[in-house]
Amino acid sequence: MTDFARLEEKLAKLRQRERAPGEGRKIRGAGADALLAGIVTEIDETILPRRLSFETAGGTVHLAVANRRLQALLAPAPNGMPDGLAGEALPDVEEPKVAELGQALKSLLANTDAVGVSATRLTDAFGSDIGVPAEQLPRVWTVAAAKAATPAETLETFLSGLDTGNAAWLRIEGEEVVASGGSEDAVGALTEQAAVFLDGYFSKFDVAFRDPALACCTLIAPPGGSDIALFFVEIDTLSAIVHAPAAGILAIATAWQRLVAE
Repeated sequence: MTDFARLEEKLAKLRQRERAPGEGRKIRGAGADALLAGIVTEIDETILPRRLSFETAGGTVHLAVANRRLQALLAPAPNGMPDGLAGEALPDVEEPKVAELGQALKSLLANTDAVGVSATRLTDAFGSDIGVPAEQLPRVWTVAAAKAATPAETLETFLSGLDTGNAAWLRIEGEEVVASGGSEDAVGALTEQAAVFLDGYFSKFDVAFRDPALACCTLIAPPGGSDIALFFVEIDTLSAIVHAPAAGILAIATAWQRLVAE
């Protein structure tokens, strides 16, 4: 059995213990407009009836969304939401309360750079043709439509920026190693280390990462900046593990953090 085959066999076992899909994550952005644009993106990417919950400093906002449409503000609504709106279907973009809801959301999103978001099944669904199409919301809410990089694009940008003369990496999707970079010897050494690292990582994930997030990273380096360090990243359902000299691993970690914070 090859090193890759052994690693993939280990991944198949470890993923059975991994956290359940559908956990909360975060929308990040500089200012209320960017965060509101992120909320529009969430609506635009939701097809099945869902209750989207957005955690803000002023309270949690629950929205009914289906077929890429904002259908209603759901109870309980935080203070500052338009009176009499919770639970009432939004028929179209011309409804005045749509604009009022946008202004109220901007107020809740002021002075923050991240909003927690989670989705659950919408039990009391509205008709699929009810609601305001996501493509119309930027106009009435006066925000620019967000087009953030996808998780796959973010990971590809990160890996393509690594100096493979000094680093090796493995890209993992689900239970498979789908790509690698670096010298043959370095990739081989990394493959041997990866299964051992991931065994401990998944077993201790809930201790290390208590708050839900779209992207996570873990750095393991020896003291003194000598020898080899490991840097493991996860974004959505994708992950990668990097093997590099400890003296340069902080620069690699910083590059990752800049990408996921944008």
